Amino acid sequence: MYLKMYEELDQTLIHNYCLSEKKLRYVREPKIAIALTKKDPQRHAVLVFENNQLVAFLTLYEAKGSSPFSTNENSILVQDFSTDYRHLGKGYAKQATYLLPAFIHQHFPAIDQLIIVVNEDNVITQSLCRQAGFKDTGNCLPSVYGSQVFLEIPIKKSDSEENQCS
Repeated sequence: MYLKMYEELDQTLIHNYCLSEKKLRYVREPKIAIALTKKDPQRHAVLVFENNQLVAFLTLYEAKGSSPFSTNENSILVQDFSTDYRHLGKGYAKQATYLLPAFIHQHFPAIDQLIIVVNEDNVITQSLCRQAGFKDTGNCLPSVYGSQVFLEIPIKKSDSEENQCS
């Protein structure tokens, strides 16, 4: 399994991506999320592949401290995390969650915190995030779309990076 940043060449894959009606309660369709990334340079679409098949999708949002989710200038927020309907129940979202910190470190070296906001009734996503090491922050927002749980995980720098002199 691997993650990669979205490119225009991937448009056909996005066009063929399927979400259930239930999942649309929680996330934007990838084509809508990608349209937002084109308007906002702080948003980044990420594709998740297994055996060269697109199995999951998410966006990353660099809030740069101007977010109700964190005051950390070096945080990034996961949004629109979904699995293609045809690939549900195969563990792809769980695997992607484990791969995210290293992927973020590779593409966004200044980021030191990864945040995901999950609807309280979306217990499956909460569970897979917690298994990957995410912790509940205890933060909350006004309940516009229902109660939400804020989960975060630190993005660790490698030992060689931490030992470098500035």
